[in-house]
Amino acid sequence: MMEHQGIRWGYVFLRTPNFLSGEDRERLMTAAVEMYLAGEEERNVESVGYEGRVYTERRFEMLGEFGGQRFDVELETAYGRDTATFLVNEQTSGFGGGSGFSRN
Repeated sequence: MMEHQGIRWGYVFLRTPNFLSGEDRERLMTAAVEMYLAGEEERNVESVGYEGRVYTERRFEMLGEFGGQRFDVELETAYGRDTATFLVNEQTSGFGGGSGFSRN
C-alpha cells in the first residue's frame, strides 16, 4: 500500500441483507473501515432497524481478483437474525490493522 499526500484509500466489498437501507449499510461499512484503521477486533453496532456486532479475526480473503481483511457482522433485526461480510482492501501503506499489501 502506498500513501499519497497523506491520504489513505482503498476499497470495501460487502455482502449484506437486502432489507437493510443504504444508510444502514453505510453505517456498517463505516464501522468496519474505522475498525480496520484503528486495529479494533470487535465493535457493537445499532440502528433503528438492527443491533449487533462487527468483528474480525484479521483474516485476509479474496473476492475474485481483490482481497482484503474480512469483517463479519451478526445482526438481530425485525426480520430475525442475519449476517453481513465486508472485505476492506487498503491501497495505501497506512497504519491500520491490515496486512499492508494488496494483491491488485
